[in-house]
Amino acid sequence: MNYRDLFSGIAFLIIGASTVWMGKDFFADAAYVPIGAGALMGAFSLPLIWRGVKSILAARAMTASTGAHRTEPHSVPALVDHPARFATTLGCCLVYYAALPIVGFYTTSALFISLLAVLLGERRPAVVAGITLGFITLLYALFAVVLKRPLPVEFFLAS
Repeated sequence: MNYRDLFSGIAFLIIGASTVWMGKDFFADAAYVPIGAGALMGAFSLPLIWRGVKSILAARAMTASTGAHRTEPHSVPALVDHPARFATTLGCCLVYYAALPIVGFYTTSALFISLLAVLLGERRPAVVAGITLGFITLLYALFAVVLKRPLPVEFFLAS
């Protein structure tokens, strides 16, 4: 049986609920992002939990219908399908976290998206540039225009 979907869904539900719970103490206009992101994460975790429960119940029904338990060893599915990609993504996230206060939000985000896309295998420069510019534009629109929240100043603008 594969419990990965069930455990991932429960983890996302807990993280989403925790984010909503922590975000409720923010000021009214600053609370929208954590509450919204946490609520979406919790909502999107429910189908994952449902799929995990269905697969576990189907596997148990299949075992029960045969009337016998397996005696031969079976392989346990890996927790991560692509460990190298997972490690690459985790490493890029840690570098992003460390560089953000020093370099600045927009520059670090643009470098993070571009570098991660290339490291994960995207080789078309137009696609990488388009995704990066689109994402940075959406971030700017959300934080600077809609929420009117200051972000860490870029290193080349600080004096």
